[in-house]
Amino acid sequence: MTGISQLTQKQRRLLKEIEDILEIFGMDYTNIQEYDSAARSPLLEVMKNKFVRGQIIIWYTLIDEFLNAEICHYYFGKKRSFPQLWRLKRFQLFNHFILEELYPLQKLRLVKAFRSVPKSISQIIEGLNALRNGLAHAFFPENLRKVKPTWKGKNIFSLQGAELFMADMEKVTDFFHSQKSDTLAE
Repeated sequence: MTGISQLTQKQRRLLKEIEDILEIFGMDYTNIQEYDSAARSPLLEVMKNKFVRGQIIIWYTLIDEFLNAEICHYYFGKKRSFPQLWRLKRFQLFNHFILEELYPLQKLRLVKAFRSVPKSISQIIEGLNALRNGLAHAFFPENLRKVKPTWKGKNIFSLQGAELFMADMEKVTDFFHSQKSDTLAE
């Protein structure tokens, strides 16, 4: 492993900032021995829960962005880059008043109306939507009746669940990247 002395000044500053943010958010797992021994296991469970929930939200928003790009390419073409399109009032209005108002599953249905999306990709996106909703709307998602915090039958908070989840997110990324679609934020 690379030593901390080999990091640039900016990298050391960022690392310190990450450590400070993790401490503020109660996720400073590297300092777990400083906590009361009886509190360590529950605290580590909470930290793991926060990490997993955060990653699921990131994937949810990234896939939403992939869908946005597909829709924008359909309506605005690919001749102009997204930074160029953002200069157009029509494009801004389309993003602000149409795309921002649609949920990812609505966007998925729209994309499927004008291009082929494999059933496996649709199922992954639908599963991600259900998982994200369960985690976002329930403090204790394991108590939900309809959507349990699982991925392909495995607890999403387990190593196996996380591995299965990441493999599927890579499949979705590969699908959208194979189309050479750029993102709206560029």
